[in-house]
Amino acid sequence: MRSEARLRRSTKRPALAVAAVIATAVLLTTAGCSSNAGKATDAAGVGSAVTADPSALAPGTKDVPMDNPVEVGILYTDDNPIGVAPEILDGAEAAARYVNSHGGVGGRAVKIVACNGKNNAQSGAQCAAKFVNSGVVTVYGLDAFWGDAGVSVVAKAGLASQTMPISGPEFAAPNSYAWQGSGFTASAAAASYIAEQNVVGACAYVDVPAFKEQCLEYFQKPARQLGAKTSALAIPPGASDVSQYATRLSQTHAKAVLVTASGQVAQQLIMSSTQTGYRPQWILPSQRADFFKAVGSQAKGVIFYNDLVDASDPDNRDAAIFRAAIAKWAPHTTVNAFSIMAFSNVVTLARLGNQVGGDKITRAGLPALLAKVKDLPQFMGPTLDSDNHLPGFPHALHTGAYLYQWDGSTYKRAGKGYYTVPGSTG
Repeated sequence: MRSEARLRRSTKRPALAVAAVIATAVLLTTAGCSSNAGKATDAAGVGSAVTADPSALAPGTKDVPMDNPVEVGILYTDDNPIGVAPEILDGAEAAARYVNSHGGVGGRAVKIVACNGKNNAQSGAQCAAKFVNSGVVTVYGLDAFWGDAGVSVVAKAGLASQTMPISGPEFAAPNSYAWQGSGFTASAAAASYIAEQNVVGACAYVDVPAFKEQCLEYFQKPARQLGAKTSALAIPPGASDVSQYATRLSQTHAKAVLVTASGQVAQQLIMSSTQTGYRPQWILPSQRADFFKAVGSQAKGVIFYNDLVDASDPDNRDAAIFRAAIAKWAPHTTVNAFSIMAFSNVVTLARLGNQVGGDKITRAGLPALLAKVKDLPQFMGPTLDSDNHLPGFPHALHTGAYLYQWDGSTYKRAGKGYYTVPGSTG
């Protein structure tokens, strides 16, 4: 297995490390914690109550016939030691039920074709073959090896790949049309927040390629563009005691700190810093519920980032629809960033079909549509437009991230809430 792969500099695109297994394991275990659907674990995993109002689901139209469905490939992970996220499939299937009871994809039903990538190259290649040999028009989901094992395979069949991008090919391959930004947009959002607050910032990262690049390339560079002062602190992989790094972090005098590391490292940094009296504004990825148990009251005020709107957001209509749909069609699944992602992708595809007509959503036709998307409201996200993309990646149309702050009982948007990547075109 290649532990990392970088895009060639000659393409004039930002280098993006392929997420190593260690990075993907962190992603899957921090954001993919188990809970009931009645609990919110999407932004911070704390298990706060999520109220699902059935009235949020507008009366459905007549169910669309299944004789000519739009088939969608769903890549999920289960039954492996690295990390599991079966809720990806649950979210996609709930979205299909919702779409099919509300007019379909421009009048055509959605059919889910699922495959368990198991976070290994052999299964990833088998999933790619399954998707190619079926009638799917695109692939959504997540797997550690999809960038290496799957993207090029489906590309040869003219099949779009829209998985959550955690590797270079998932951002930059000609057939990749990412509807999420992952660490790229999240780190840039943190940089924008720090600049907006006019404070000195820092990032602390575990010294593996994916986390290092997230800190140095996607946090520090945008911060500098916005005039913010930042520093970086590397933590060796496997460090058993991070107290010395907490001390070094305090010596930077940073008022806000982005952490790109595992939940355990984030816990240790926060607790060690608190013991020395250093209490910056922490900005973290999604965390498991046990993070909140370990950190206790120190979790209050922590900011968490997400590609999409938090499921508990009381002011977002799409979030209300998501909560009601999950309660109705997937009541026992995990509500987190993964189930939201899968649900959002399927519903956003339906919105595209409603714009252009369901007959246009084909394997051969979809890439051209995705390359010319105009004013497409991403479900639980921003409006997507082909003229507005990530710097260097013309097919990566999700150009920002949402920041939410935990106040001890609920999530509230931090700062202005949604932040775009500096330098995005549009």
